[in-house]
Amino acid sequence: MLFRSQKSTTLPVTLDRHRVYIFPTRQGFVFILVLVAMLAGSINYNNNLGFLLVFLLGGMALVSMLHTYRNILGLQVMSVSAGPVFAGDDAVFDMRVRSGGHDRKVLALSAAGSPETKTDLQANADQAVPVIMPALRRGLLRPESFTLSTVYPLGLFCAWTVLRPGAACTVYPAPIGGAMAMRTDDSKKGDRQKGIRSGSDDFKGLKAYQPGDAFQHIAWKALSRGQGLFTKDFGGAKGRRAVVFDFFQLRSDDTESRLSRLCAMILQASRESRLYGLALPGKTIPPDTGSAHRHRCLKALATFDADDPHE
Repeated sequence: MLFRSQKSTTLPVTLDRHRVYIFPTRQGFVFILVLVAMLAGSINYNNNLGFLLVFLLGGMALVSMLHTYRNILGLQVMSVSAGPVFAGDDAVFDMRVRSGGHDRKVLALSAAGSPETKTDLQANADQAVPVIMPALRRGLLRPESFTLSTVYPLGLFCAWTVLRPGAACTVYPAPIGGAMAMRTDDSKKGDRQKGIRSGSDDFKGLKAYQPGDAFQHIAWKALSRGQGLFTKDFGGAKGRRAVVFDFFQLRSDDTESRLSRLCAMILQASRESRLYGLALPGKTIPPDTGSAHRHRCLKALATFDADDPHE
Protein backbone atom coordinates (compact mmCIF):
# COMPACT_ATOMS: atom_id res chain seq x y z
CA MET A 1 0.00 0.00 0.00
CA LEU A 2 1.06 3.58 -0.66
CA PHE A 3 1.35 6.31 1.98
CA ARG A 4 2.06 3.94 4.89
CA SER A 5 2.76 5.83 8.07
CA GLN A 6 5.72 4.70 10.16
CA LYS A 7 4.33 6.22 13.36
CA SER A 8 2.88 4.02 16.10
CA THR A 9 -0.87 4.26 16.67
CA THR A 10 -2.33 5.00 20.09
CA LEU A 11 -5.67 3.28 20.59
CA PRO A 12 -8.54 4.05 20.63
CA VAL A 13 -8.32 6.04 17.41
CA THR A 14 -10.93 7.61 15.10
CA LEU A 15 -10.30 7.36 11.38
CA ASP A 16 -10.58 10.97 10.27
CA ARG A 17 -9.62 12.48 6.92
CA HIS A 18 -5.96 12.70 7.95
CA ARG A 19 -5.75 8.91 8.39
CA VAL A 20 -7.81 7.64 5.44
CA TYR A 21 -6.35 7.32 1.93
CA ILE A 22 -8.16 6.53 -1.32
CA PHE A 23 -6.87 5.45 -4.73
CA PRO A 24 -8.31 3.75 -7.84
CA THR A 25 -8.07 -0.01 -7.95
CA ARG A 26 -6.86 -1.93 -11.00
CA GLN A 27 -10.46 -2.20 -12.18
CA GLY A 28 -10.86 1.51 -11.54
CA PHE A 29 -7.92 2.37 -13.80
CA VAL A 30 -9.35 0.17 -16.55
CA PHE A 31 -12.74 1.88 -16.12
CA ILE A 32 -11.10 5.33 -16.40
CA LEU A 33 -9.22 4.31 -19.56
CA VAL A 34 -12.45 3.06 -21.13
CA LEU A 35 -14.17 6.35 -20.29
CA VAL A 36 -11.30 8.30 -21.87
CA ALA A 37 -11.53 6.18 -25.02
CA MET A 38 -15.32 6.65 -25.16
CA LEU A 39 -14.88 10.40 -24.69
CA ALA A 40 -12.32 10.58 -27.52
CA GLY A 41 -14.65 8.65 -29.82
CA SER A 42 -17.60 10.88 -28.93
CA ILE A 43 -15.56 14.00 -29.67
CA ASN A 44 -14.28 12.57 -32.94
CA TYR A 45 -17.75 11.61 -34.22
CA ASN A 46 -19.63 14.41 -32.41
CA ASN A 47 -21.94 11.79 -30.91
CA ASN A 48 -24.28 13.29 -28.30
CA LEU A 49 -25.39 9.87 -27.01
CA GLY A 50 -21.74 8.98 -26.49
CA PHE A 51 -21.23 12.17 -24.47
CA LEU A 52 -24.32 11.33 -22.40
CA LEU A 53 -23.07 7.81 -21.65
CA VAL A 54 -19.56 9.02 -20.73
CA PHE A 55 -20.86 11.68 -18.33
CA LEU A 56 -23.38 9.26 -16.82
CA LEU A 57 -20.73 6.60 -16.14
CA GLY A 58 -18.27 9.23 -14.91
CA GLY A 59 -20.83 10.61 -12.48
CA MET A 60 -21.51 7.09 -11.18
CA ALA A 61 -17.77 6.61 -10.62
CA LEU A 62 -17.51 9.87 -8.66
CA VAL A 63 -20.49 8.94 -6.49
CA SER A 64 -18.99 5.48 -5.83
CA MET A 65 -15.71 7.15 -4.79
CA LEU A 66 -17.57 9.22 -2.18
CA HIS A 67 -19.37 6.12 -0.88
CA THR A 68 -16.07 4.21 -0.65
CA TYR A 69 -14.44 7.01 1.32
CA ARG A 70 -17.44 7.42 3.61
CA ASN A 71 -17.59 3.68 4.26
CA ILE A 72 -14.39 3.86 6.32
CA LEU A 73 -14.34 7.50 7.46
CA GLY A 74 -15.31 7.93 11.12
CA LEU A 75 -14.69 4.33 12.17
CA GLN A 76 -13.21 3.89 15.63
CA VAL A 77 -10.63 1.22 16.35
CA MET A 78 -10.88 0.61 20.09
CA SER A 79 -8.29 -2.09 20.79
CA VAL A 80 -6.24 -4.94 19.35
CA SER A 81 -5.52 -7.97 21.53
CA ALA A 82 -4.52 -11.61 21.18
CA GLY A 83 -4.51 -14.60 23.51
CA PRO A 84 -1.45 -16.87 23.83
CA VAL A 85 -1.00 -19.77 21.40
CA PHE A 86 1.52 -22.54 20.83
CA ALA A 87 4.12 -22.48 18.08
CA GLY A 88 2.67 -23.95 14.88
CA ASP A 89 -0.87 -22.71 15.62
CA ASP A 90 -2.59 -19.61 14.28
CA ALA A 91 -2.49 -16.42 16.33
CA VAL A 92 -5.82 -14.57 16.42
CA PHE A 93 -5.69 -10.80 16.89
CA ASP A 94 -9.12 -9.43 17.83
CA MET A 95 -9.53 -5.91 16.48
CA ARG A 96 -12.48 -4.23 18.21
CA VAL A 97 -14.11 -1.74 15.84
CA ARG A 98 -16.95 0.72 16.53
CA SER A 99 -19.05 1.50 13.45
CA GLY A 100 -20.50 4.91 14.31
CA GLY A 101 -23.79 6.27 13.02
CA HIS A 102 -24.27 4.21 9.85
CA ASP A 103 -23.73 0.73 8.43
CA ARG A 104 -20.33 -0.28 7.08
CA LYS A 105 -20.15 -2.76 4.23
CA VAL A 106 -17.41 -5.17 3.13
CA LEU A 107 -14.62 -4.00 5.42
CA ALA A 108 -11.36 -5.92 5.00
CA LEU A 109 -8.87 -6.27 7.86
CA SER A 110 -5.43 -7.84 7.61
CA ALA A 111 -2.01 -7.83 9.22
CA ALA A 112 1.31 -7.84 7.41
CA GLY A 113 1.67 -11.31 5.92
CA SER A 114 -1.85 -12.54 6.76
CA PRO A 115 -5.01 -13.11 4.70
CA GLU A 116 -7.84 -10.59 4.77
CA THR A 117 -10.86 -10.93 7.03
CA LYS A 118 -14.00 -9.34 5.56
CA THR A 119 -16.97 -8.23 7.62
CA ASP A 120 -19.99 -5.92 7.72
CA LEU A 121 -20.79 -3.66 10.66
CA GLN A 122 -24.21 -2.44 11.70
CA ALA A 123 -24.73 1.15 12.76
CA ASN A 124 -23.83 2.02 16.39
CA ALA A 125 -22.32 -1.40 17.01
CA ASP A 126 -19.06 -2.67 18.47
CA GLN A 127 -17.58 -5.82 16.99
CA ALA A 128 -14.37 -7.79 17.47
CA VAL A 129 -13.02 -8.78 14.06
CA PRO A 130 -10.44 -11.60 14.08
CA VAL A 131 -7.22 -11.17 12.12
CA ILE A 132 -5.37 -14.49 11.77
CA MET A 133 -1.60 -14.86 11.49
CA PRO A 134 0.52 -18.04 11.53
CA ALA A 135 2.65 -18.35 14.68
CA LEU A 136 5.62 -20.23 13.30
CA ARG A 137 8.03 -19.91 16.24
CA ARG A 138 7.97 -19.18 19.96
CA GLY A 139 8.34 -15.66 21.30
CA LEU A 140 6.31 -12.48 21.01
CA LEU A 141 4.56 -12.17 17.65
CA ARG A 142 4.30 -8.46 16.82
CA PRO A 143 2.69 -7.68 13.44
CA GLU A 144 4.38 -4.78 11.71
CA SER A 145 1.04 -3.17 10.88
CA PHE A 146 -2.69 -3.73 10.47
CA THR A 147 -4.57 -2.54 7.38
CA LEU A 148 -8.26 -1.66 7.38
CA SER A 149 -9.63 -1.16 3.86
CA THR A 150 -12.76 -1.22 1.71
CA VAL A 151 -13.64 -1.22 -2.01
CA TYR A 152 -17.39 -0.95 -1.48
CA PRO A 153 -19.62 -0.37 -3.44
CA LEU A 154 -18.31 -0.88 -7.01
CA GLY A 155 -14.69 -1.89 -6.50
CA LEU A 156 -13.40 1.06 -8.54
CA PHE A 157 -11.67 2.74 -5.60
CA CYS A 158 -9.95 1.46 -2.46
CA ALA A 159 -9.99 3.46 0.77
CA TRP A 160 -7.67 2.31 3.54
CA THR A 161 -5.78 3.16 6.68
CA VAL A 162 -2.68 1.62 8.26
CA LEU A 163 -2.48 1.10 12.04
CA ARG A 164 0.57 0.26 14.14
CA PRO A 165 -0.85 -0.41 17.64
CA GLY A 166 2.12 -2.49 18.84
CA ALA A 167 -0.10 -5.46 19.71
CA ALA A 168 1.70 -8.70 20.60
CA CYS A 169 0.75 -12.36 20.88
CA THR A 170 2.68 -14.65 23.23
CA VAL A 171 3.68 -17.80 21.36
CA TYR A 172 4.52 -20.70 23.67
CA PRO A 173 6.93 -23.44 22.54
CA ALA A 174 5.24 -26.41 20.90
CA PRO A 175 4.99 -29.09 23.64
CA ILE A 176 6.94 -32.32 23.15
CA GLY A 177 5.81 -35.24 25.29
CA GLY A 178 8.05 -37.53 27.29
CA ALA A 179 8.94 -38.63 30.79
CA MET A 180 8.73 -36.05 33.58
CA ALA A 181 12.16 -34.73 34.59
CA MET A 182 12.03 -32.75 37.81
CA ARG A 183 13.55 -32.17 41.21
CA THR A 184 11.87 -31.51 44.54
CA ASP A 185 11.83 -27.99 45.95
CA ASP A 186 13.71 -27.76 49.26
CA SER A 187 12.59 -24.22 50.03
CA LYS A 188 10.09 -23.89 52.88
CA LYS A 189 9.56 -20.20 52.34
CA GLY A 190 7.03 -20.77 49.59
CA ASP A 191 5.06 -23.17 51.81
CA ARG A 192 4.80 -20.61 54.61
CA GLN A 193 3.63 -17.91 52.22
CA LYS A 194 1.05 -20.03 50.47
CA GLY A 195 -0.61 -21.40 53.61
CA ILE A 196 -3.20 -23.66 52.03
CA ARG A 197 -2.00 -25.23 48.80
CA SER A 198 -4.12 -26.53 45.98
CA GLY A 199 -4.48 -30.26 46.36
CA SER A 200 -7.08 -32.94 46.81
CA ASP A 201 -7.72 -32.89 50.57
CA ASP A 202 -10.74 -30.67 51.30
CA PHE A 203 -13.45 -29.43 48.94
CA LYS A 204 -13.47 -25.61 48.95
CA GLY A 205 -16.15 -24.89 46.31
CA LEU A 206 -16.56 -24.31 42.59
CA LYS A 207 -14.47 -22.01 40.41
CA ALA A 208 -14.76 -20.98 36.78
CA TYR A 209 -13.13 -23.43 34.39
CA GLN A 210 -9.72 -22.45 33.04
CA PRO A 211 -7.95 -24.24 30.15
CA GLY A 212 -5.62 -26.81 31.65
CA ASP A 213 -7.73 -27.58 34.75
CA ALA A 214 -7.91 -31.24 35.69
CA PHE A 215 -10.55 -33.06 33.63
CA GLN A 216 -11.67 -35.18 36.58
CA HIS A 217 -12.44 -32.04 38.63
CA ILE A 218 -15.09 -30.69 36.23
CA ALA A 219 -18.46 -30.16 37.98
CA TRP A 220 -20.68 -32.15 35.62
CA LYS A 221 -23.80 -31.70 37.73
CA ALA A 222 -23.54 -27.92 37.55
CA LEU A 223 -23.02 -28.16 33.79
CA SER A 224 -26.08 -30.39 33.36
CA ARG A 225 -28.19 -27.84 35.27
CA GLY A 226 -27.13 -25.15 32.81
CA GLN A 227 -25.08 -23.21 35.35
CA GLY A 228 -21.97 -23.13 33.15
CA LEU A 229 -18.61 -24.87 33.14
CA PHE A 230 -16.97 -25.04 36.58
CA THR A 231 -14.29 -27.12 38.25
CA LYS A 232 -14.14 -28.35 41.83
CA ASP A 233 -11.58 -26.48 43.92
CA PHE A 234 -9.76 -28.54 46.55
CA GLY A 235 -7.38 -27.32 49.23
CA GLY A 236 -5.61 -28.62 52.27
CA ALA A 237 -2.63 -28.12 54.47
CA LYS A 238 -0.92 -31.28 53.29
CA GLY A 239 -0.98 -30.98 49.51
CA ARG A 240 1.72 -32.46 47.36
CA ARG A 241 5.39 -31.71 47.67
CA ALA A 242 6.51 -28.92 45.37
CA VAL A 243 8.61 -29.86 42.35
CA VAL A 244 10.79 -27.75 40.07
CA PHE A 245 11.28 -28.30 36.36
CA ASP A 246 14.93 -27.54 35.73
CA PHE A 247 16.32 -26.56 32.32
CA PHE A 248 19.68 -28.22 33.05
CA GLN A 249 18.20 -31.58 34.03
CA LEU A 250 17.04 -32.30 30.50
CA ARG A 251 19.35 -34.38 28.37
CA SER A 252 19.45 -32.45 25.12
CA ASP A 253 21.91 -30.15 23.41
CA ASP A 254 19.12 -28.33 21.59
CA THR A 255 17.66 -25.37 23.49
CA GLU A 256 14.36 -25.44 21.62
CA SER A 257 13.85 -29.13 22.40
CA ARG A 258 14.45 -28.46 26.08
CA LEU A 259 11.94 -25.62 26.11
CA SER A 260 9.35 -27.76 24.33
CA ARG A 261 9.85 -30.56 26.86
CA LEU A 262 9.48 -28.10 29.75
CA CYS A 263 6.30 -26.78 28.13
CA ALA A 264 4.80 -30.29 28.05
CA MET A 265 5.76 -30.89 31.71
CA ILE A 266 4.15 -27.63 32.84
CA LEU A 267 0.93 -28.46 31.01
CA GLN A 268 0.83 -31.94 32.57
CA ALA A 269 1.55 -30.61 36.06
CA SER A 270 -1.18 -28.01 35.63
CA ARG A 271 -3.70 -30.66 34.57
CA GLU A 272 -2.79 -32.70 37.65
CA SER A 273 -3.05 -29.64 39.96
CA ARG A 274 0.53 -30.10 41.12
CA LEU A 275 2.59 -27.49 42.92
CA TYR A 276 5.46 -26.75 40.52
CA GLY A 277 8.13 -24.19 39.75
CA LEU A 278 10.49 -23.48 36.88
CA ALA A 279 14.24 -22.99 36.79
CA LEU A 280 15.79 -21.40 33.70
CA PRO A 281 19.25 -19.91 33.20
CA GLY A 282 19.06 -16.48 34.82
CA LYS A 283 15.45 -16.83 35.97
CA THR A 284 13.62 -18.91 38.59
CA ILE A 285 9.88 -19.00 39.18
CA PRO A 286 8.93 -20.34 42.64
CA PRO A 287 6.37 -23.14 42.95
CA ASP A 288 2.71 -22.21 42.71
CA THR A 289 -0.51 -23.34 41.02
CA GLY A 290 -3.30 -21.90 38.92
CA SER A 291 -3.79 -20.56 35.42
CA ALA A 292 -1.91 -17.31 36.10
CA HIS A 293 1.13 -19.28 37.30
CA ARG A 294 0.92 -21.56 34.26
CA HIS A 295 0.88 -18.55 31.93
CA ARG A 296 3.83 -16.99 33.76
CA CYS A 297 5.89 -20.15 33.35
CA LEU A 298 4.94 -20.68 29.70
CA LYS A 299 5.63 -17.03 28.89
CA ALA A 300 9.08 -17.39 30.48
CA LEU A 301 9.69 -20.27 28.06
CA ALA A 302 8.32 -18.28 25.13
CA THR A 303 10.55 -15.26 25.80
CA PHE A 304 13.61 -17.23 26.91
CA ASP A 305 16.84 -15.72 25.55
CA ALA A 306 14.81 -13.18 23.54
CA ASP A 307 16.06 -9.66 22.97
CA ASP A 308 12.77 -7.75 23.07
CA PRO A 309 12.66 -4.08 24.09
CA HIS A 310 9.08 -4.36 25.28
CA GLU A 311 9.90 -6.98 27.91
